[in-house]
Amino acid sequence: MPARLWRVFPWDPNAAPGSRFSASFVPAGQGRGRFDLVGQPSGVLYLAESEVHAVAEMVQKYRHIPEPLTNDDLTAWGHRLALVEVTLDEPLWPEIVDLCDPAILAGVQLTADRPPMRDRNATQRIAADLFAARRSGLRWWSAFWGEWHSVVLFRDMLDPNALAYGPPAPLDAADPLVRDVARLLDIG
Repeated sequence: MPARLWRVFPWDPNAAPGSRFSASFVPAGQGRGRFDLVGQPSGVLYLAESEVHAVAEMVQKYRHIPEPLTNDDLTAWGHRLALVEVTLDEPLWPEIVDLCDPAILAGVQLTADRPPMRDRNATQRIAADLFAARRSGLRWWSAFWGEWHSVVLFRDMLDPNALAYGPPAPLDAADPLVRDVARLLDIG
């Protein structure tokens, strides 16, 4: 698994680490996400294995829209979306269950059809079971394409020093990365 992961979030350059609109902020009250841990106060942190995938997750609501993305589209809650690299400590990786590996799926009594289900109760149950087994998170294919992967980290299982956040880079509609994502998602 890669040591470098990516996240896109609404960024306030004046936000303190861990506070709202900082790279390390995870909102409370999660429950709608595919692998959210309902009732766990620290929640989960969703990361992507590529920059393109991280950006795509945040602009997917514009899929198949004929108008091109604008900088207004790259704003949430009054803040510009930013891309940040997240590095995980090497010792953390063995505690992340790689559900992309058929042998590991079998080892946790799952079949390949279970994690991609659109039934949030079923996928959240998978996350809850791995959390109860004291695992640090899971890895699974993106809902977009098979070559994209997501890493879901259970924050209550992490040493706060296990993650390092790079400098955030605000997204701009003219950036080649954003234009590439728009092309892939048939935006504009």
